[in-house]
Amino acid sequence: MYCGPASLLFVEYKFVKALPKKDTTFLNHSLTPLQSQWLERINGPSHAALIIGVDNAAIILVDDFGANISKLRVETEGMSRKDVANWIYEVTCRGRHTHGKANSHSSKKPA
Repeated sequence: MYCGPASLLFVEYKFVKALPKKDTTFLNHSLTPLQSQWLERINGPSHAALIIGVDNAAIILVDDFGANISKLRVETEGMSRKDVANWIYEVTCRGRHTHGKANSHSSKKPA
């Protein structure tokens, strides 16, 4: 959990050891249904995110936490660790929580 002057952010981290070989294969990130429900529940009163790390990249989900993430999606939307840290700062210190962006479906950088 991160708490800054602008907002509170709850993050569930998952790490995948390696990307699958095929672009269309989904990551096995081990988010349980209960964890997904918790993220959905907390995402109303505060902000929640699922950050899945693979090698030196990560993908941030701010909604649809149970979505399947393909290798291709990680390669096209993946962020560096520094970009993830910057995104957390933007959310907690500046209040810029880009629902539907932060790698949920489109953007590599925070708005």
